[in-house]
Amino acid sequence: MSQQHSAEAISQRLGALKALPDGVLHDQATPLHHIRIIKDSGQIQFYFVDPSSGELDGPMSRIEIDRPLRLLAGYTQAAMLTLLWNPAPARICLLGMAGGRLALLFHHYFATVVIDNVDIDPAVVAIASQYFGIVFDDRQRITIQDARVFLSAPSAQLYDIIIMDAFRDATDDLNHLATRQFYQICKRRLAPGGVLCVNILKSDRLFIEKIKTCMSSFRHILIAELKRSLVVFGNDRRQLSNEYIAANAALLQRRHAFDFPFQERAAALQSARATAAYSSQALRAVRVLDDQNISS
Repeated sequence: MSQQHSAEAISQRLGALKALPDGVLHDQATPLHHIRIIKDSGQIQFYFVDPSSGELDGPMSRIEIDRPLRLLAGYTQAAMLTLLWNPAPARICLLGMAGGRLALLFHHYFATVVIDNVDIDPAVVAIASQYFGIVFDDRQRITIQDARVFLSAPSAQLYDIIIMDAFRDATDDLNHLATRQFYQICKRRLAPGGVLCVNILKSDRLFIEKIKTCMSSFRHILIAELKRSLVVFGNDRRQLSNEYIAANAALLQRRHAFDFPFQERAAALQSARATAAYSSQALRAVRVLDDQNISS
């Protein structure tokens, strides 16, 4: 399918949402989460509802009905920079789905890529399909399973890109997806030259520990600093130079005409070890997270 036909198909799938009034479109309490889908000013938004306060946590995903290929969240824009390590990925693993914003874009822009989506809550399958334009097929797949269990399963499958996009709400405990052992599992599932992208929330009480753990697990680390999180890119093959990043970001933008500031996000990439707040000296006294101490 050409990109034009793909874009038309996405718009057609979302078309019925245009006529719906603003407000709550979907409210579902699952054994794992309380999910609420809201339409607001042409956007569909995915929220978790805090079980104790009833307040909305998110949005976890946002899509503009009229511009579905425009990424709105800074994290998702930054996560697309994984293409700098592999501009034509064959296989991608997305850990955590929600509305599937990254899944939609990778499926659209790369006609042969195979995407394995992994999420712990089966409710996201219907939600991503009904409200966010996702179609599951032989290239867009979904597994309902803990991300670590999925990656640990005996398999020869390797990925060019793994993106850790699992956010927590008040009922989740995702620290087992941030230990040194977990990153070793991820590294075993990366193809040569592959890259892991992790979004670490600054509100996380273990934010600094998680930064150090990720940095200590990979030879090369680049970061994108956002208002509420730090997006970390880890690989063992090479550190991308500023000149390489600029040239290849421009090439990718010309090739795909991304509807979000791809080149600007690329220009903001920086070396974690050259950044004072995350340098080895700054993190010297911070512990590395192991499976044995994540609950302490």
